[in-house]
Amino acid sequence: MHVIKEAAKTLVAKLGFQTNRRIVVFESDDWGAVRVPDADALAAFENRFPSFRLDHYQSFDGLEKKADVSVLSSLLRENAVRFQASAPVFTLNFATANPDFNRCVPGNADVAHFGFEPIDKTYRTYDGDEGVLDFVRLGRGETALHPQLHGREHLNATAWLADAVADSAVEYARCLRMVGLDDAFYNGIDALNSGNTLIDERGYLEDAVTIFKRLFGFAPRSFIPPCYVANKECELIAAELGIETIQSSPKRNVPKGNNSYLKKINVFGHSNVPGQCRLIRNVQFEPSRSMFQGKNVDECVDDAFAEIETAFRRRQPAVVCTHRVNYTTRVNERHREFSLEALDRLLRRLAERYPDCEFMTSDDLGSLILDSLARNEMEQ
Repeated sequence: MHVIKEAAKTLVAKLGFQTNRRIVVFESDDWGAVRVPDADALAAFENRFPSFRLDHYQSFDGLEKKADVSVLSSLLRENAVRFQASAPVFTLNFATANPDFNRCVPGNADVAHFGFEPIDKTYRTYDGDEGVLDFVRLGRGETALHPQLHGREHLNATAWLADAVADSAVEYARCLRMVGLDDAFYNGIDALNSGNTLIDERGYLEDAVTIFKRLFGFAPRSFIPPCYVANKECELIAAELGIETIQSSPKRNVPKGNNSYLKKINVFGHSNVPGQCRLIRNVQFEPSRSMFQGKNVDECVDDAFAEIETAFRRRQPAVVCTHRVNYTTRVNERHREFSLEALDRLLRRLAERYPDCEFMTSDDLGSLILDSLARNEMEQ
């Protein structure tokens, strides 16, 4: 069965964008989004619901601090000298808003109310300033960090507020200003689920882009839908708003209604929307999850490096999925040291084996693919 699956993956790879260039893209989601406010809130929740099974997001993930982005940036910049062609860079995918807990009213869609706040307000509420945004605004050349879009709030408002009435754990978490702690599919954070009737899809995407432009001073060109959930209509709206590249997984979740999904296989570079391309995350690098599962640093690095080599062997760029949870210390500090050690070892191994590899951001790679497609069309 394993041989058949690998053969199928190789065939799908041949149908999409291929290159002999060794391109590496680090895509990191969830920046700006709240989940667990601090260790005290998590302890209170665990004390109230001791049998609730937490995952690594629910155990470690919280709003990043300025020190988190600064330390990540320093590690990337320190490794730059090891590579011949370009320096390591992270694409930080930002949600541009969070729920305004004071204006959210639980209930079904007929009675519930959802309000949101832009993330600059959230940062000021947490730390009294916008240190994270100020640091990222310094630019890729100084920080090795490049912001792109992850939507408005990373939350299915309709499911969250309905679950708060039906599930005491969700309601208690809401009172603690926590989200993503319910047992629903994707923990109620798939914002563009068609069942999320408390939002207007066009308004959601327009707000997300407008806030992004205000925060960072330029328009995003790539977008990763929360939980990879979006239909073609959402991608068409995104294209109208200047999004050229959709970041995605090997399979994406297209909502059908009633919280059900159609799983569609993605082909690298292919999109149903004219003038838009789709990137495929073909490498998993989630050190905090590895640590949560009892793995050591070497196991985490070995797994990711093997997937990078597979991508290169299939003549694909290596697109590395590595979430914010690995690098934030809002709730817990020990996993960040594990993650940074793993990242440093991964970069060192890359430099030893592929010193000529090219690091790109998601929007850079998208532009490269779209230019390649345009040239092929002209030649035909």
